[in-house]
Amino acid sequence: MQKKKTAEEIQELVRGERTVPLILDFYATWCGPCILMAQELEMLAVEYERNAMIVKVDTDDEYEFARDMQVRGLPTLFFISPDPSKDAIRTEGLIPIEMMRDILNNDM
Repeated sequence: MQKKKTAEEIQELVRGERTVPLILDFYATWCGPCILMAQELEMLAVEYERNAMIVKVDTDDEYEFARDMQVRGLPTLFFISPDPSKDAIRTEGLIPIEMMRDILNNDM
């Protein structure tokens, strides 16, 4: 399931050893597209229960972290591979679940 974490917890996750991709969901409670995408991310969390980790980042609570990550629009997703040699993939705005699956299945 999706978990809400602090910037410190997320940075530890990113730096730490993982066997599955990490998806950071930068959102705000007042953001309409974020609410729509949250439903898709919930479905993805169930579908990829053991094969991906989804972490929610409330940009109002973690403003400095969002700024440091250069989040300009919401929602913004970062797909971070467990393979440190692969670059993170960033998406901004509402994206369909099919695109999320495609990134997880082919780019992570």
